[in-house]
Amino acid sequence: MTATKSLRLVACSLLLLTLHFVNCYAQADPAPKRFLIWDERGKFGYMDETGRVVIAPQFDRAYPFAEAVAAVSVENKSGFIDAAGKQVIPFQYFTTSSFSDGVAAVSFSEGAGQQRRSSCGYIDHANNFVIKPQNKFSCTEPFHEGFAAIEIYDERVGESLGSYINKEGQEAVAGRLSVGKPFSEGLALVEDFAKWSFVNKDGQTVIDLRPQDRSNVLADEYEPASSFSEGLAMVGITVSGSAGYSRYAFMNRKGRMVFKLGDNVIAEGDFHSGRAQVYVAMDRIVRVRVEGETFQEKEDMSARGYIDSTGKIVIRPRFSRVEDFSEGLAVVRVGKGIPLDYWNITPERWKEYARNEAKYYSCIDRNGHIVIQRCGDPLTSAEIAEDFQGFGRAFGRGFIDGLFFSKTHVGVAGELKTVYGYMNRAGKYVWIQPHGTKITPGRR
Repeated sequence: MTATKSLRLVACSLLLLTLHFVNCYAQADPAPKRFLIWDERGKFGYMDETGRVVIAPQFDRAYPFAEAVAAVSVENKSGFIDAAGKQVIPFQYFTTSSFSDGVAAVSFSEGAGQQRRSSCGYIDHANNFVIKPQNKFSCTEPFHEGFAAIEIYDERVGESLGSYINKEGQEAVAGRLSVGKPFSEGLALVEDFAKWSFVNKDGQTVIDLRPQDRSNVLADEYEPASSFSEGLAMVGITVSGSAGYSRYAFMNRKGRMVFKLGDNVIAEGDFHSGRAQVYVAMDRIVRVRVEGETFQEKEDMSARGYIDSTGKIVIRPRFSRVEDFSEGLAVVRVGKGIPLDYWNITPERWKEYARNEAKYYSCIDRNGHIVIQRCGDPLTSAEIAEDFQGFGRAFGRGFIDGLFFSKTHVGVAGELKTVYGYMNRAGKYVWIQPHGTKITPGRR
């Protein structure tokens, strides 16, 4: 073997060894997990998964970490920090949002009152503008799969319409729309004033939700119910035949119905961890004795459960309230399912449902087995919209990075106070908010 060949072999071996160590290091040292907390002053900081404070509370506003950085604010100036609390993007913006798809929305504000002028754009992790500040469209939605859904004022109709922008700031996909949902699994749900459809990134209609036989006035009509998740999208089917009823189904990305749910089954969520929540209407005949006479009447036994990706009920309906699965677990409450038309329930019926409902939430696995007997209470939609908007799909509803942000109770019987905290998968709270006063993240 010549000296040249020997040197080449040594060089190749060193290169492979270096790549091996780099790969091992990357796998062994993922980005540290950080969780938003706050103190009795209302200042925000971050802890790790054990509850240890790693970034002391010092920020006036803050968001969860995303793509290894967090958007935070001090004295009306916003920027980004890393997992060690080090400033990585200067505090130079009026507002910042979390990173998504490699970019984050930022805004500027000048003047006051009627003279106030605002603009927004998108930056990358190096603080370079991907889309320069402008005031033609909103920057409220994050990027997904290369596009962001926006609202832009259309002078022809005199109102704001939906559209999409790419990372060059150009309108793309499908022009001006009545509704444009974020992209998911390569498709976006849109309404173009004439029809609902799923379009691809070139703006081409992939799935037309109108009846296939449009000459038949009694043909099934598909009502969009959700975007794609795990390869399936929920649709409502309005059957206009002699029966005249509605039912639910799930379609694949080719627009084909994978399965239709039974007439008494109502889909209530998308697929996550291979499970989707459903409401199953059921009743049973019971005998009631009144003044010596026996009568038969129907007793409502409706409840919530879960189906798998074939439409089969795999977790039997026995819950009054359920959440989507997240990290293999779902938050549930055992009891009769509260009816869909709950606003029509009499006070007496509410008391009956309350008597038949468990006094606490539990966490189940994908087989329906209870793995945490007493889970925290999930946040309501109103609580998330008011105090935690933009924190992510599962925040306050399920586990994220091994912890469940939820509500619990402190104090003694008769004087219990509801507070927020983080529960781990062992069912233990690793952090509970300060008890002195109810402090929640301030929204901008």
